[in-house]
Amino acid sequence: MPIIKIHRNSKVRLVLDAGLDDNDKKITKYKTLDKARYEAGDQALFDIAKNIALLQKHSVRDIIKHEEYTLIEE
Repeated sequence: MPIIKIHRNSKVRLVLDAGLDDNDKKITKYKTLDKARYEAGDQALFDIAKNIALLQKHSVRDIIKHEEYTLIEE
């Protein structure tokens, strides 16, 4: 049977470099922008994430987009 893919959610995650801990291990923090509009293009989401990155105390290491789908049989 064919599988149908139903979009459920889009998220954009900022991966932040928060320096080093007392043992010189990297500290990574995350900011997640949940429920991004499905219609928003990658460039628009990237631009929004870059603007939000300017407001962060820590530097941004990565911008990651997550898509969530439900898979059902037809």
